[in-house]
Amino acid sequence: MILRIAETEQIAYTIEKAVPFYYSGYIKPFTLPHFIHFKDAGVLFQDKQYDGVSLRWMVCFTEQRRTLLINEEKPKLVIETSPNKTLYTRFVEQGKVLIEPDEYGIAHGSTEYSSIILTKGRQEVIRLEFTAEALKERTTQHYLDNFEQEKSWLYGSGKISDTLQQQLHDLLHTPANTPEEEAVFGARCREILHQVATEQLTA
Repeated sequence: MILRIAETEQIAYTIEKAVPFYYSGYIKPFTLPHFIHFKDAGVLFQDKQYDGVSLRWMVCFTEQRRTLLINEEKPKLVIETSPNKTLYTRFVEQGKVLIEPDEYGIAHGSTEYSSIILTKGRQEVIRLEFTAEALKERTTQHYLDNFEQEKSWLYGSGKISDTLQQQLHDLLHTPANTPEEEAVFGARCREILHQVATEQLTA
């Protein structure tokens, strides 16, 4: 994943392993954190990858409206939500898409930038990403159609059920450091993928 703030220079950021104390309360136990300092925004960033699956937890802080640009080095299927705010996402062809805190979006992420509009304050983002290798089961293989396209787009959105809410909570709050923990992490990510894919097929 590549992150940029649209309103600042492309290389105007630093990445630190030490998270400023003020932001430490937002760290989740599933993996070690980093803190990205942009010129006028900060992002607490946690990223865990395992067997074709990535979980990214981002907490963005800004004093004014900013545009966080996101692209992938290779295509991914993306499930994302923001637990504390409406997620203002923009795609080049589809325009602005609003995902409420009780909803998730499911999208194709690729080398073309999509963006999240950050309003003043704190924006939390949960982002699950799946490579082509993770999508070859019956309920998800239809996402492989046109998967290598360089464009990013939204497939659709759905309501977060109590079950999905608990699954996301467990995923963020369970360490995934040993091989055994990583295997559980991968299985939980795939459970969420299959549930969301099934909901989208029957919607």
